[in-house]
Amino acid sequence: MIAMLALASAAAGVFILLVVLRAALHKAMDFVELQGFVADYRLLPQAWIAPVAGALMGLEFVLAALVALPFSRGAGLLGCAVLFAGYAIAIAINLARGHTRIECGCGGAPQMLSTSLLLRNGVLAVLAVFAAWAMPGALSLPESLVVIGAGVFALALYLLFEQLNANRMYLKKRGSL
Repeated sequence: MIAMLALASAAAGVFILLVVLRAALHKAMDFVELQGFVADYRLLPQAWIAPVAGALMGLEFVLAALVALPFSRGAGLLGCAVLFAGYAIAIAINLARGHTRIECGCGGAPQMLSTSLLLRNGVLAVLAVFAAWAMPGALSLPESLVVIGAGVFALALYLLFEQLNANRMYLKKRGSL
């Protein structure tokens, strides 16, 4: 049982690494678009938009590196949990204000702010904490392959969820749902 928990934790860590790295790469590919997403949340003065956008992108790259390195994995995963919670707070503030026509800026399929994004970020934060809490020791080659495969599979399910959520929001906007 403990071995399965350790493998699940390691797979969750791989998944979190892939999610954060994907988000950082998305932000780096179009920094101007990223600044627009940050501005749309209307949480910062205009002068802070570019520096905060850059800091968020840099933080995601740093967290990905920390999670990827064995000696800093726990700290990186806890940092990811805090980041996901921070993003959830920004989403919740805008939902409370009634600002739902804002693209989340998460990368991938365009998604407008919704409670499903709050749920997603909560699940990501919990997974990151779980991965940090139950980190395994050294893994054998077969265990490592299983963990990587499970992390990649979890990312595929995550991407499917994002696309389905984007489709649902699109259909809802069009009045088809």
